[in-house]
Amino acid sequence: MLTVARDLAGLTPGEGERLRRALGSGKGPEAIAPFREAFVAGARARGVSEATASAVFGQLEAFGGYSFPKSHAAAFAVIVYQSAYLKRYHPAALLVGLLNNQPMGFWPPAVLVRDARRHGVRVTPLDIQASEARCTLEGGAVRLGLNYVAGLGEAGVERILTARRARPFADLADLCRRTRLPKPLVETLILAGACDGWGVERRQLVWQLGTLRYEADELDLPIPGSPVELPPLSAGEQQALQMALLGVSTGEHVLARWREALTARGYTGSTSLGQLPAGQRAKVAGTVVVHQAPPAAKGYHFLTLEDEEGFINVIIRPHLVPLYRERRTGRLLTVEGIVQREGEVVNLVATRLTPH
Repeated sequence: MLTVARDLAGLTPGEGERLRRALGSGKGPEAIAPFREAFVAGARARGVSEATASAVFGQLEAFGGYSFPKSHAAAFAVIVYQSAYLKRYHPAALLVGLLNNQPMGFWPPAVLVRDARRHGVRVTPLDIQASEARCTLEGGAVRLGLNYVAGLGEAGVERILTARRARPFADLADLCRRTRLPKPLVETLILAGACDGWGVERRQLVWQLGTLRYEADELDLPIPGSPVELPPLSAGEQQALQMALLGVSTGEHVLARWREALTARGYTGSTSLGQLPAGQRAKVAGTVVVHQAPPAAKGYHFLTLEDEEGFINVIIRPHLVPLYRERRTGRLLTVEGIVQREGEVVNLVATRLTPH
């Protein structure tokens, strides 16, 4: 950008730097207008037509929305190299560091966990007897931490850890009486799977919770009642509760249970998609992980989908963009399109998108 400003419009290095900062500031057309006029005037003085100068400035303006200095790029390159090294040689430790420093980066925790599992990292679920305040390494595996329980907070975590240091929790009543956590928080722990170690189904534990009286202003007397047989949660229900309550799941991707049915209907998985030739039509299904619309992409949008095998790159042409304006991640999407290959990179150029 600085080179174009100098060679085409005759701007000094200082003027070029001010231009770069203005274009990257996001302050709007009013802040950019003086720089546009100076750029076009300088270019015309050097024999460049006004139309060409305006077109070049427009390209700089689009690029300025996401550009950064070379020093910034070099710093990112170092981080990428370091992260790649850790992912190759210490993947579990890297995952612990990423999970304990959310929110950060491009990928949400659920995607980080599933990608780590595909690369051989074992991730164990929340456990009232074993989980620490934050995610930890446990025998080479990653143990989810209590910090992923929304609403628990530092005080609630400390109650659990302090009580557990004395002795393990014998059962639900013991947990409630020794921590005196509010019932909604205990219910969250139950439904998220933190109490599965007692071998009692989650619905049964929630029922038991309703019969307990342990608050400071209540008499510690159980409410009499008849035994109730409740159906256990399915694997899909357990995973959905983990995602809803923790924002992360240690189970398989939701599409793993539907792969046989999807294959029968002609849908291709991410691994098989990477083996198809350019120009072939294909159908895929995945959850939306990333939705990008760079200013310089001339109206094109780019999606990253995830299935149980990996990631799928989807390109949405401008004429299809109005048909898909969903920006929430985690949404299930089926896409029909044409395979595009650029070296080892495989994209699916969408011809039809269907949210579910």
